[in-house]
Amino acid sequence: MKLKFSLFCIILMIFSSGCLSSIEKDIFAGKDINSNISFSEFNLTDSNGDYFNSQTLDGKIVIVNFFYTNCPNNCPIFTGDLKQIHDEFESDIGTNISIISITVDPWRDSWELISDYKDYFNATWPHLSVEFLNDENLSEIEKIWTDFEIGIVLTESENSTSISGRGHTVYYSIDHTNGIVIVDSDGYQRVRWDDTNWDIDGIKTDITKLLKEK
Repeated sequence: MKLKFSLFCIILMIFSSGCLSSIEKDIFAGKDINSNISFSEFNLTDSNGDYFNSQTLDGKIVIVNFFYTNCPNNCPIFTGDLKQIHDEFESDIGTNISIISITVDPWRDSWELISDYKDYFNATWPHLSVEFLNDENLSEIEKIWTDFEIGIVLTESENSTSISGRGHTVYYSIDHTNGIVIVDSDGYQRVRWDDTNWDIDGIKTDITKLLKEK
């Protein structure tokens, strides 16, 4: 009888462990990214016209933001909030934490325009685009969008208030997946925040949680 009971317990533990392992953990205040998803190394250009290589982010918690300078709605709000986050975690910035903002509008966003955008928000972290628009550079930034699951739709508009771009002769508007993805110090994407769940206090909580993991 004892042998049968022991075998039953072992079988129960095996099946229980299998079931538990298939349940995705809900660790963060934002949207957990449960798969082991990283991102490819990339090279872009910052607001000074200098090259930026993603290897400089190795070993840090990285807040990856997607924006464009002509954005009329969420981007300015998110940039303002990231400024608050940057200031609150200032002692960790550069050593344990990095923030980067990557444009979803390389057709317009030259480093000069991005520099003006940064100055307006007094944002000191890297804001990145491509140096100039050609097929190779466009492929480079498109790969980044794909790695972080950022969708982008350009819509031509005759009455757009948008400025004409360096890669387009027509006016257009942009719809895109906005917000941030937070990457842990091992280079894995861990949590996503966007316009459906944006909460600055929740973001700070998730950053603190990742700092404790480091």
